[in-house]
Amino acid sequence: MSAAALDPERLASLEALVERLLPADELGPGAREAGAAQYIERALGEAYAGHLAAYQVGLDAIDGHAVATNGRRFAELEAVTQDELVAALEHGDVPGADGAEPFFELVRRHLIEGVFGDPHWGGNVDRAGWRLLGYPGPRLVWTDDDQRLG
Repeated sequence: MSAAALDPERLASLEALVERLLPADELGPGAREAGAAQYIERALGEAYAGHLAAYQVGLDAIDGHAVATNGRRFAELEAVTQDELVAALEHGDVPGADGAEPFFELVRRHLIEGVFGDPHWGGNVDRAGWRLLGYPGPRLVWTDDDQRLG
């Protein structure tokens, strides 16, 4: 496994951001339980290394915007205030967050991979995302009942 791609402050901001995009609720686990931030950080140190600069710039921008508007870093804010900043990020209203593509869309795409992808890649911890969907995951053995049509 590669070294940490993000420093602790940026990782805390990423964890808070993905948690606000997919929070745990009465229906099941959220991004935190599925290990989405850890999946993204791992990917940024490996296959997605080309996105590392975009994450550094985007996370710094959302933290800078949070400090400028609320006096604290994004991860330190209450959920409702974080949600307001996430909405601003989604609408392109966080200065400096967007590079070659909107930062919000980049994070959203990687969040989906981290929550619903194959656990082999470091996300979807304990198949949390698959359980949320009711998907049992790939199986090597199919019973006669599984194969019955109708």
